[in-house]
Amino acid sequence: MKKLTFKFIMMSFFIMIVSSAIPNILWEIFETEDKPELVTPKMVLMAGALTTLTALLLYSFFIDRVVLKRMTKLNAATKEITKGNYEVFVEPDQRDEITEVIKSFNKMANELQSNEYLNKEFVRNFSHELKTPLSAIKGYADLINQMDLTKEEMIEYSSIISQEANRLSTLSKSMLSISLVDSQNIISRNDEYNIAEQVRNVIQLTQIEWEKKNIQLDLDLEDLIVTSNKELTYQIWTNLFSNAVKFSNDSDPVSIKLESLEDSIKFSITNNGVIDKDDQTKIFDLFFVSEKSRTSKSNGVGLTLIKKIITKLNGDIEFVSENGITTFIVFLPKN
Repeated sequence: MKKLTFKFIMMSFFIMIVSSAIPNILWEIFETEDKPELVTPKMVLMAGALTTLTALLLYSFFIDRVVLKRMTKLNAATKEITKGNYEVFVEPDQRDEITEVIKSFNKMANELQSNEYLNKEFVRNFSHELKTPLSAIKGYADLINQMDLTKEEMIEYSSIISQEANRLSTLSKSMLSISLVDSQNIISRNDEYNIAEQVRNVIQLTQIEWEKKNIQLDLDLEDLIVTSNKELTYQIWTNLFSNAVKFSNDSDPVSIKLESLEDSIKFSITNNGVIDKDDQTKIFDLFFVSEKSRTSKSNGVGLTLIKKIITKLNGDIEFVSENGITTFIVFLPKN
């Protein structure tokens, strides 16, 4: 039985007992030795009126105490939420369904307060990420406008502007991808394709990047047919492989392994280099850039996007970084 319903039943039972005692109390008051034990219409009317009034007063007190006062507090707190004040808290004072509603309300207010902080933090970080390349573009564009530069300087400054423009383009595309992934409650997973073939395609399309650094590839790819989202998994392999190449030194090895598990596939990519212990809990945070990554002009978005995609695909990602080697491991369901 519902707790609130039980309270109403018990209160009704109590009111019934108290109300039924009213006529007996009145009879004891008005009965005397010199009066016959006769119930007059006036006495019946008075007893009925007092019984009804007592029942109404008790019901009003109970409803006000158990329901109305608490709902009034909850309503006032809700109005504060609509005004943007997320620091409200309603004290859960009883044990029933209304208390559960109050607890849920307090949890919602706390989540909204956290989201407000995250949104402000996001705006600050995103503004900072935009400011750096925009400042560089403006600065070198102003230098070019001076018209007294050598040909070599013109080429150098134009190259920097192009690099920063590409950085802005990559940042905007990544943010758009994150927004799209976040906005989709249900991700389509109806594509049937070969994961190994998709990974090989990523390697081939980024060949210029890894050949420029003379990266030594070690591939162990098992041909696996999966039913998932082809576009999203392609982003996973592209980002992970690009990161491995970006943070590897010239002639370093990069190992990629793809294998089948019982109900899932396991993808692992390994390269030289270690993630600092202080950074290991933050690498999937949006806009987080370690000191080592700043020289590579990382925008701190790629791993966040990967994490969100893998979560949406009901998979998991983990990493091991020790003894001079870092390995990222991705688990995805086969269908």
